[in-house]
Amino acid sequence: MAGNLDAKTVEAAKKRVAPYRLSDGEGLLLEVRPSGARMWLVRLTVGGKRRDMGLGGYPAVSLKEAREKAAAARKIAADGGDPIAERERLERERAEQRKAEAEAEARTFRMVALQFIKAEAHGWKNARTASIWENSLERWAFPELGKMPVAAVDRAAVLRAVGEVWRTRPVTGRKVVRRIGAVLRYAAAHDWRANDNAADTRMLRHAGLPALPGGRKQPSLPWARLPAFMVALDAMPGLGALALRLVVLTALRSGEVRKARWSWVSFDGVPTLTIPGEVMKGNKAGEVQPHRVPLSAAALEALARAYAEANGTTATVAELPILATLARDALIFPSAKRTTPLSDMALSAVMRRMNADKPEDAPAPWRDADGRVAVPHGFRATFSTWVDDTRPHEREAAEKALAHEVGNKVSAAYRRSDLFDRRQPLMRDWAEHCESAPKRKAGTRTAA
Repeated sequence: MAGNLDAKTVEAAKKRVAPYRLSDGEGLLLEVRPSGARMWLVRLTVGGKRRDMGLGGYPAVSLKEAREKAAAARKIAADGGDPIAERERLERERAEQRKAEAEAEARTFRMVALQFIKAEAHGWKNARTASIWENSLERWAFPELGKMPVAAVDRAAVLRAVGEVWRTRPVTGRKVVRRIGAVLRYAAAHDWRANDNAADTRMLRHAGLPALPGGRKQPSLPWARLPAFMVALDAMPGLGALALRLVVLTALRSGEVRKARWSWVSFDGVPTLTIPGEVMKGNKAGEVQPHRVPLSAAALEALARAYAEANGTTATVAELPILATLARDALIFPSAKRTTPLSDMALSAVMRRMNADKPEDAPAPWRDADGRVAVPHGFRATFSTWVDDTRPHEREAAEKALAHEVGNKVSAAYRRSDLFDRRQPLMRDWAEHCESAPKRKAGTRTAA
């Protein structure tokens, strides 16, 4: 587009005491200011009014570029628009885009993870859960993912982050992957990333995450070895050993036993331990029903011993009803602080000591069929296998004893019986099996 000005004229324009303008034609003007600055303007008619629109300064905006900008502005005005308002709108959009990009860059995986933990912590049952999450992510996820924008976290990055812990510490590795996945879902819910979870274990397996040997099953003691184990356990001192004994006899989870309180024990009719719904396993405590556990004679004996151990006194099964009433809401298995339950490690420590109590150079005596050292949670599998092998007709009652959820929601909605009457003889027979070995005499060892 030709006009009145050329590059030499624009370059040669000198400053004066007062500002002046040079016209290129068709409303394009070069304003020369007293400072020497040269600014491009285009004169327009917008909404019936004359307006001057700045197009930028020379030489940042050349004569050619100024003519192109002026032509574009004139077209918008000719079509009934407002090029100045349009430019301001575009500038706002660009500013918002830059701000969004800056926020996305600053919204790192670490920042989102800590925000997620803070948001969820109030709903977690254990106050320590938040610090456990943060510490595990700090150790295993943040070194690789922490500084990455959460929107940029992909499967390759997750694989790099969890590869070592997945191979060397499988249980921890699974937890870390689940926690990374939870953070990414939280980010997707806030539209901070695409709804494609880069920590989906099934997808990661296809992307190269190796399968773990042994699956997810906890090592469990064969049920035929259980009587000998109970004899050995009887020789172990402390509340941890008694809590472990009750775990075995009731097939409860260790957390349900460790958190048990005397107010949960009823002696009206069949002695019963009732675990409140909020303590049972499940994400939504309101949807979990209380779990009634019929207490066998052996389980009552373990409770009497626990009372005596915790209170430094003597107690008999016959005295339990009045003792439980007097104890009210006190923990059955308190820690040294008395106000908190025993830790899960207390039960695991009992089993470690039992496996250490063996002839020198002998293998650990309490192992599963694959040779892995048994763990407290595995006794639920021991009970389940005993039912399958000796009382398969009581499979349904066993599932109720284990407090397993019914897989079909429709079935669960209508089948509400906890089969308590059928579970009484089942748990009595189980306790009789557990206690069927001769008691160990003082000064002797149980053969491994």
